[in-house]
Amino acid sequence: MKPGFFIDRPVFSTVLSLVIIIIGIVGLVMLPVEQYPQITPPVVKINANYPGANALTVSQAVATPIEQELNGTPGMIYMQSNCSNSGNLNITVTFDVSADPDLSAVEVQNRIKLAESRLPAEVVQNGISIEKQSPSQLMTLTLMSDDPKFDEIYLSNFATINVLDVIRRIPGVGRVSNVGSRYYGMQIWVYPDRLADMGLTVKDLQDALKDQNRESAAGEFGKQPILDVDVTMPVTASGRLSTVEEFENIVIRANSDGSIVRMRDVARVSLEASSYSTESGINGKNAAILSIYMLPGANALEVAENVRAAVAEISKNFPDGVEYNFPFDMTEYISQSVHEVYKTLFEALFLVILVVFLSLQNWRAALIPTIAVPISLIGTFGFMLIMGFSLNMLTLLGLILAIGIVVDDAIVVVENVERIINEEKISVREATHRAMGELSGALIATSLVLAAVFVPVSFLGGITGQLYRQFSVTIVVSVLISTVVALTLSPAMCAILLRPTKHSKNIVFRKINEWLEKGNSRYTQILSRVMLHPRRIIAGFGMALIAIFVLNRTLPTSFIPEEDQGFFTVEVELPEGATLERTRTVSDRLIAFLDNLPGVAYVQNVTGSSNRLGATQNRATFTVILKPWEERKSGKMGVEDVMESVRKELYYYPEIKGYVLRPPVIPGLGESGGLEMQLEARGEATWSDLRQATDTFLYYANKAPELQGVSSALQAEIPQVYFDVDRDRAKFLGIPIADIFSTMKAYLGSVYVNDFNMFNRIYRVYIQAEAPYRASKDNLGLYFVRTQKGTMVPLTALGTTKYTTGPGTIKRFNMFTTASINAVAAHGYSTGEAMAAMEKLAKEHLPENISVEWSGLSYQEKKAGGETGFIMALVFLFVFLFLAAQYESWIVPIAVLLSLPIAALGAYLGIWITGLENDIYFQIGLVTLIGLAAKNAILIVEFAKVQVDSGVDAMEAAIHAAKMRFRPILMTSLAFVLGMLPMVLATGPGSASRHSIGTGIFFGMLFAITLGIVLIPFFFVLVNKLRRGFHIGYLLRFRRILPASVIVAAMFAFSSCKVGKEYVSPDLNLPEQITGQTSSADSSVSDIPWQSLYQDTLLQKLVGRALENNKDMKVAAAKIKEMVAAKRINFSKMFPSVGAMLYGGKEVLNYGGDNRKPKPEFDAKMTLNWELDLWGNLRWANQAGIAAYMQQVEAQRALKLTIIAAVAAGYYELCALDEELSIVRQTLEARKEGARLAKLRYEGGLTSETSYNQALVELARTETLIPDLEYKIQVKESDLSLLLGDYTHGIERRKAGNEFCLPDALPVGLPSSLMERRPDIRQSEMALKEANAKVGIAYTNMFPRIALTGNLGFESDELGNLLKSPAWQLAGNLLQPLFAMGQNLAKWNVAKAQYEQCAYKYEKDVISAFKEVNDGLISVRKAKEVRLSQEKLELAARKYLDLAKLQYMNGVISYMNVLDAQRELLNAQIGLNKAQCNERLSIIYLYKALGGGW
Repeated sequence: MKPGFFIDRPVFSTVLSLVIIIIGIVGLVMLPVEQYPQITPPVVKINANYPGANALTVSQAVATPIEQELNGTPGMIYMQSNCSNSGNLNITVTFDVSADPDLSAVEVQNRIKLAESRLPAEVVQNGISIEKQSPSQLMTLTLMSDDPKFDEIYLSNFATINVLDVIRRIPGVGRVSNVGSRYYGMQIWVYPDRLADMGLTVKDLQDALKDQNRESAAGEFGKQPILDVDVTMPVTASGRLSTVEEFENIVIRANSDGSIVRMRDVARVSLEASSYSTESGINGKNAAILSIYMLPGANALEVAENVRAAVAEISKNFPDGVEYNFPFDMTEYISQSVHEVYKTLFEALFLVILVVFLSLQNWRAALIPTIAVPISLIGTFGFMLIMGFSLNMLTLLGLILAIGIVVDDAIVVVENVERIINEEKISVREATHRAMGELSGALIATSLVLAAVFVPVSFLGGITGQLYRQFSVTIVVSVLISTVVALTLSPAMCAILLRPTKHSKNIVFRKINEWLEKGNSRYTQILSRVMLHPRRIIAGFGMALIAIFVLNRTLPTSFIPEEDQGFFTVEVELPEGATLERTRTVSDRLIAFLDNLPGVAYVQNVTGSSNRLGATQNRATFTVILKPWEERKSGKMGVEDVMESVRKELYYYPEIKGYVLRPPVIPGLGESGGLEMQLEARGEATWSDLRQATDTFLYYANKAPELQGVSSALQAEIPQVYFDVDRDRAKFLGIPIADIFSTMKAYLGSVYVNDFNMFNRIYRVYIQAEAPYRASKDNLGLYFVRTQKGTMVPLTALGTTKYTTGPGTIKRFNMFTTASINAVAAHGYSTGEAMAAMEKLAKEHLPENISVEWSGLSYQEKKAGGETGFIMALVFLFVFLFLAAQYESWIVPIAVLLSLPIAALGAYLGIWITGLENDIYFQIGLVTLIGLAAKNAILIVEFAKVQVDSGVDAMEAAIHAAKMRFRPILMTSLAFVLGMLPMVLATGPGSASRHSIGTGIFFGMLFAITLGIVLIPFFFVLVNKLRRGFHIGYLLRFRRILPASVIVAAMFAFSSCKVGKEYVSPDLNLPEQITGQTSSADSSVSDIPWQSLYQDTLLQKLVGRALENNKDMKVAAAKIKEMVAAKRINFSKMFPSVGAMLYGGKEVLNYGGDNRKPKPEFDAKMTLNWELDLWGNLRWANQAGIAAYMQQVEAQRALKLTIIAAVAAGYYELCALDEELSIVRQTLEARKEGARLAKLRYEGGLTSETSYNQALVELARTETLIPDLEYKIQVKESDLSLLLGDYTHGIERRKAGNEFCLPDALPVGLPSSLMERRPDIRQSEMALKEANAKVGIAYTNMFPRIALTGNLGFESDELGNLLKSPAWQLAGNLLQPLFAMGQNLAKWNVAKAQYEQCAYKYEKDVISAFKEVNDGLISVRKAKEVRLSQEKLELAARKYLDLAKLQYMNGVISYMNVLDAQRELLNAQIGLNKAQCNERLSIIYLYKALGGGW
């Protein structure tokens, strides 16, 4: 094909472009739309059930044989299993992302067939289900009704019978599951006592069911071979039963007397739910919930539309009162995300076209790129369809990146043609031929370089490779199409449309041209100066490389940014053994709160189930579905804001543990968002070892600042009943052990017997004891088995029972018993930092027989973490090889490669400034950035090399090439930068991904077009001199800076050193148990929040007000703010400080009096000061600051603990005073009545004057008690008001006489846990850590200190020449203490002595704390004894008074004795009231001593 073929054949070029457009439009119409491509690893799920078996039995009898066969399945990454006490086994096998899901499922099925021979018969009978798990839940369908007759059982079965099958048949639907389903089942509720009275066992019932409820073939009459029969007739008989009446009439036994025992005689038969282990609902109402999953590769929007249409059609036949809804629809998020990406796409396209028009400055020239860019983008859709891609977040983001790339080719062609037309004054066609002759090689080279950048990363494996592939293939295809268009259509359009510029341009274009000309001129001047100072440039380049290295090491890392997907999950956990009713109560309360949140649309609940554990009565899972993004724009209604509101609400649920979790970033990758770690019991590790390791890890993980929401799915100790079979007695009676366990399993475990038919479906028949007969272990006495002689024996005669604890679920990971740990990176920390913190904790605190593995998204992030360096190395290698082939040189490509790090530096600085993380999207952006920066470099190097080959000096050629390419490079780069601006400023769904990928490229390109284009000519000259043999001499020119470079490198190498002794907690030789401890050491007051201890609501309000308003608490909070700022100051000293300096001055020198010399100076500079922390001095100071800050935190906690105790004690003392005042007033009324009666008796001559006067004395004495008590009450109210931070006022409290609920004792816990609970001890240890850090500071002060200072800017002796006089300086200062009369050594000794003081004080504080706890335990015990004695005394005094009154009335004793009895009762009542108060106070002070309450 001759040169200029397409210029001379414009119709052919146009047809070629039209073909590309047609292919693209076809692809756009047919491409499936989804959130993410198929990047989720295939998962095969196995479900089995062993009715009545506990978790340990399921693990040993079912999980182990299956896992042994599954282990080593081709392509398997890992497998997880979960065995529960309900007899369920769930195994999840995760395969590599490249594995075929169908083949993997077949392989798993074949291996399970091999294991079936070793499984219990009940497991095989119940069936083992194997299914591919669809990773992406598309939508949720709910059926609801306000009509009571349509309860949850009806709705669930109605959905299964009438809706579920229809949806399953819709193309693209992979799986439909009935969440919390209550399928029909025929329940045989057995009365064990009736059964035993009739001499029957549950096995007799099972045999009768199997015998009389079965399908059977009866044959046919006239079946061949036969003669003389004209008709054949099949024989039918009753088969499976189907109604309750038919099951009730099953004959269990026919007696010899002619009577019959039927099923209804010994059991209640009913058609109801087959299982009641879970409940589902929507917004607190009963509902049937269908979760709909999509097949891989299906069009999400199309499938959702078809589902909606199908349900709308089905709903026409719904009963009146039944309605449906789609509360969760992932296509809404997908549609919104895709819409936002499309909007960003068009915004970028508009900005690019605007820049093109402003750059080319006439509509003819601007029209060419405007046509070329859409052709490239539209054509890409067709090739995406051919390669099996979809329209998803990744491919659309790739197209946005491609906009700024593909526009380059058209701009370069048009700009070069216009330049030749205007400079050489030749015809348009000739100019086009000449321009394409110059550019064809560069265009092909840049396209190949971009391909070299993206193609290699497409061959990476795993999820990382899949993610890269979506971007790389999209961009490469669009770039290649752009190159074809630039070589065909663009030159043809140039030859037709362009015209020589004859008229003057408008003022806007003239100003732009003037600015570009000035910029080009200034750029050329800067290049000339740069060439004259190679050492400075190389030194600066070296610092840039160091900065990249430092930023790459220090920037937080993650895998994929978290997105607001419009929903999140909440999981609540009640104490082990809690029933479904208790869980339902908490669920209803939480649903009411969630439903009232402004951003929440729906709350879907599954009570009695957990995503991590399956069905378990003490847990509930809530899916909180938020309102559409448009309705949540105003106010704090983002997903994180709503989640934070839920976290705060869960603080008011002391009876539960609550976990608020984001969904997985990539649907199907993990159980929830966040981190998933597995703690495995390996070697000889026991269940107890795993439990202790889990508790230890959770303890330290909850203290780690990098983590939040740390939880474990380990159900280590749940209440259980252990039945110890007397095997000898069973054998003696001839009772098989299997009969004993099968009887218990049938009564307590809901045994599946066989099936029955109804509604054209098959349902199951279950046997179980009626509810009252399975409530407690006492019911075992009603369960009978038959001996060999036919007599009936209760199970209680064949064994003993006792309460114990054991595992609720047993999880296994890769065949090892495991505890699954879930956590979320705390605010301000990345997932990479959180994972590193978890690994560090595991390494430091877990025993050797407990190992760690990652699962879910964490596994993929860990796997991808080590690939970044390999990817970048691969990119640089392929760019180098392509350029070497292009230029036929091994050295010239180095000039291009050396210019690329500047763009990378800009990208790193950009995400550092904006607070983003180094994730997959940023790395993809970095790869794109390298390709773009290389493209700019090629445009300069290509032109410069042509001139050098023709004999022009390298420096002159480089400057000339840079000057010639300045405008197109600036135009294309600005177009790309503005094209990235919508991504940087993106909002709405999916914005986090756009921020991550756009920010790095935006800042990187800014650096590339400001600094990079300066370095490209410089490195071209440098490399040319090396290539021509001057490399040795040229390198010798840098001999002066080589030592400095080595020193700087050494400084950075040593900057990781840190001398001094790290803090080690002192060995305190703690006692094994606290003296006086009576409770279990497994529990502690950390399990009892103050809201649970003090259940009086009025007291809770007072404590809350005190914590909020107490002035000491406010002072402590302000002190913490001060320490946070001080900590920040210490932290900032480890980093360089940058400032700006403007200086102007004039100095006149006149040495000798006759030599007057004015010396003006003007400076405008940026300054740099950085002390290199070689020995750790600044890091020790930072540690000291952190320890000082933590002291204040612990001091605030200690103050909080004190205030809570003081308010509670004051409240109870105030209530006790009220009670005492009430007693005195009641006594006063009795004394008044007694004095009145005594007066009457005295006046009537029935008693002496002495008795009457004694009654008056007692009355007066009682009256004097009231003012004193009222004074004490007012003083106590004033004290409480001060604690509340208020002026003196009345305190609302409970009325005297009411009971106050406080526990008789408190769990003490282990001595080691006491040290962690007491804030004052923790404060003392923080002081010790601070003292240790100060020792490190004093020690490192004896080492040399090195500081770097520098400035960069302008300096001149004339103000007018200031901007023409650049200047810079870089200096290092070393200060080595030599002689100070031993001052530094003395300071070190002082610091060590202070550390010893802190250590002894810490030990003293620990001993004092243990003494305080011991005293508290004794006080509680003795206070209880005193209270019991006072109760006896008060009872005796009351009886004494009653007897005295009776004797007085009968004339046996005088009234003086009655007065004595009244006085004794008053004293006894007051004494009992004080004893009760003292007992409460002893509990309060013990709670405080144990560190409870903060």
